[in-house]
Amino acid sequence: MLLTLCSIAPDFRRKPEASKISVKALISLFQEAVRLDQPDTLGGSLESLESYYKMNRQFATMARKYRSLISSEFDSDAILILADYVLNLELEEFKKIANNLPFLLNGSVFQENTAPFTEADIDPLWEPVVAALSTALPEKIDLTDSGQDALIFTAAAELTNKFPNLSALHDLDRWLTSRPEKYKNSMLLVSKLAVSKMIMKQNTEPLHVSLVVAMYNEHNRIRPKSRDNPNGEDLIRRKMKQMAWLFDHSPVRFDMILVDDGCPNGSGAIAEKIVQAEGFANARVLFIEDGINSRSPVLNGLHSPDDSRKGGAIQYGMWRAVEDSPSRDHPHIVVYTDADMAAPVNQIGLLLKLQNDQTMVSLGSRYDTGSVCRGPWGKNGEVQGLTEFDRRMVGLRGVLFRKLFPQTGEITDTQCGLKAFNAEILRKILLKTEERTFAFDIELLVLAAAAGTRSPFAPIYWHDSCMESNFWKSGN
Repeated sequence: MLLTLCSIAPDFRRKPEASKISVKALISLFQEAVRLDQPDTLGGSLESLESYYKMNRQFATMARKYRSLISSEFDSDAILILADYVLNLELEEFKKIANNLPFLLNGSVFQENTAPFTEADIDPLWEPVVAALSTALPEKIDLTDSGQDALIFTAAAELTNKFPNLSALHDLDRWLTSRPEKYKNSMLLVSKLAVSKMIMKQNTEPLHVSLVVAMYNEHNRIRPKSRDNPNGEDLIRRKMKQMAWLFDHSPVRFDMILVDDGCPNGSGAIAEKIVQAEGFANARVLFIEDGINSRSPVLNGLHSPDDSRKGGAIQYGMWRAVEDSPSRDHPHIVVYTDADMAAPVNQIGLLLKLQNDQTMVSLGSRYDTGSVCRGPWGKNGEVQGLTEFDRRMVGLRGVLFRKLFPQTGEITDTQCGLKAFNAEILRKILLKTEERTFAFDIELLVLAAAAGTRSPFAPIYWHDSCMESNFWKSGN
């Protein structure tokens, strides 16, 4: 009887919560997950698995590289042991951890990003206003359909007129995102844009915003959709319109910097033609090859465009945004985003609201409470969130990042392509960067934390643009 009881005792132990475990406990859980015999319910393609595997290894490499920046309040020895453990994992072992870790925890590795909203807090005007606005909105968001933008802009502007108080708009957005399955995706986006617009309406201080976009193999997305170009997103014209809409009638001025990251299909040349044809005086195209040839200090270590994987292009664009700007007596914020239309840039008012002397970095988040993350899968009307495979991978990635880099704070979404940096912090950290791949985000966050700034996040609307995706093609 004693042997029987001992053999089943582990099944009754109290399971830990992912957010509360120590670094040492996480290592033990990883080891146990590798040994655990559970059915494979992970799903996902081998290509996707390899991409997440490489990304987590990049985290571990970065943790070892910047071990000197781990403050004494954290267990640096345990952090380095965790980093080594991850670097020594085989792909199949990593898959087992992703598959089995949820069985060892109290709840999901990836926490739900919705929160209840009490009936007592509901404004009776919300439902009829949302219903009326929704009638003119598209049933399904199509990232290649630029005609949808005007409908969404109009609805967002109308929402700010109906509820001219920022607090009321915040509450409405919380209410909508607490029950996202009940509304059109376009209405959820409208809500985020209305809050962002109201933030900028209420801003009375001069501000300059530079938007940096890296381009590699974006020759299709950069052009409008057509019969010969079914995945076209017309990204330059649309991002410029989004920025103009957001900052209209405000003291904020903006420019856009597009950086050709050595694109073999001439993205930079196509972008130049569009900028010239549209007469965009506040948009310009840079080529990373020119930066390398001129020995730009921010590209130290790059010998050719082939050595950059997005990171070099973003860093070069940010550096030029800061260095080429005249000295200002008002803040200058540099935002970088992806080339696709997944994260509408007229949401950046949400990030700008978080900027101050202590928080000179602010991040968009796709996975926290109030976020809306949508994919091209499923029918509209269903909860078009992450697949179960991506839920587990994103959860694992977030837990690992927070344990390897505790100095950066509780960041869930490290890879969201919408981040804002005050030019002052960029002047302190950009020339210290060495990472030119997709892991450049991590390095920037680590260096910013070491420079004494916090990195709060803003929940945003995100709609994946998988066609033409460089991330999945590169496996980084």
